[in-house]
Amino acid sequence: MNSSILEPQLGAPADAALQSRRGMMSKALLAGLATVPVVGLLTKSGEAAVNPQQKLDASSREAFNDIRKHENAHVEFLKDALGRKARPKPTFQNLRQTSFNKFVVLARTFENVGVGAYLGALPLIVDKGYVAAAGAIALVEGQHAGFCNVFSGIDVTTQAKTGTFSNFALPLTIKQVVDAAGPFIKSLNGGPPASFTAGDDISILNFALLLEFLEAEFYNLNTPRLIG
Repeated sequence: MNSSILEPQLGAPADAALQSRRGMMSKALLAGLATVPVVGLLTKSGEAAVNPQQKLDASSREAFNDIRKHENAHVEFLKDALGRKARPKPTFQNLRQTSFNKFVVLARTFENVGVGAYLGALPLIVDKGYVAAAGAIALVEGQHAGFCNVFSGIDVTTQAKTGTFSNFALPLTIKQVVDAAGPFIKSLNGGPPASFTAGDDISILNFALLLEFLEAEFYNLNTPRLIG
């Protein structure tokens, strides 16, 4: 993978705004083939901390399938909003999971990273309509993250940085998001860099679209096989 296509390209205002934030998540480092060592969200074995009493019953199976539908709807919504300026669908890698536990780990990670990405970007959007739209997606991503956390047997607001609950969601910088998503992106297929500039709403929405493409591909690939 060409790492240069994933390098953040912050303008000075965005860099200052993002670097001034306090209490950011620590870097979500992803190593190996789709293992997800997000600090605080894994057991020592690297498997999902799934509560043995939490079974994949009809209700949770429906929830995972609903999440899949939501992510695909987010892709279509952002593509419609961007029109001709929408990035092409990237080519992804390492998304196919070999076990249900690994699927849960990565689902939980993508959802929590998505929440942090939206929270970091929302204050930098200029158009109020875009703020409302992105906020509506971010809230659903937060509901996904809460469900995945609880399904895993951890607190609903467990944060990747601390491994403990928090009263407030923690925003992520562009670099933290790219560090988390990069190992799963093989090519951007001629689309814009995995970055954005403060006040450039199109670049921000295209950054969001990149993440939604990633999540949708992940669920489309794994949910039919592992969830049913």
